Amino acid sequence: MFGGTFDPVHKGHVAIARHVGKKVLLDRIICIPAADPPHKETTGAPFKHRVAMLELALAGLTDQVSLSLLEADRHTPSYTVDTLLELRNRLGNQEYYFILGADSLLELHLWYRFQDLPTLTNFIVVARPDISDREVSSAVAGLPGSFKAEKCAGVWRRRDGAKCIYLSDFSIAVASSTIRCQLERGYIPNTLDSRVRKYIIDHRLYGQK
Repeated sequence: MFGGTFDPVHKGHVAIARHVGKKVLLDRIICIPAADPPHKETTGAPFKHRVAMLELALAGLTDQVSLSLLEADRHTPSYTVDTLLELRNRLGNQEYYFILGADSLLELHLWYRFQDLPTLTNFIVVARPDISDREVSSAVAGLPGSFKAEKCAGVWRRRDGAKCIYLSDFSIAVASSTIRCQLERGYIPNTLDSRVRKYIIDHRLYGQK
């Protein structure tokens, strides 16, 4: 599961999906855009436009990556724990992995019912250039249930088998918040897929005129 607001989706998101698909043996990666992100009062673009841009950005990837509008089916805030429960309800007893950036890992303790997440999913943490490996290790150590480091570097496991995999060999500095600021100033950054850039201009999103 690769969740996020994707506001807007950028090349970094696509690069993460592609890198995780190469490094971890997954049957598929499901991108799930947040319909109603609880940590934001509003989004830069409406949900339907964020979905359309995500479809364009994912068009060049393999069949391993798919898009799910699961969170649009609910009339409640897009809490990750609820999304995982619904995903399990729909797909059954699979082995699940949740992809997140190291910055999100450091804030995981602030998430709604975060203590339930390791019982529902494993974690794949992607490095961020401004967060050290030591900070990541400390954050993993603070997860519920006492994750212990394995001999294989960058892998931690809980007694019940829950895993946390840290991909330290890859990081993306670009952020959607920075891109929104650039767009609002009239600058179209090259960190956006050309099809996404055209969509933003055509639909006059993020202050485009």
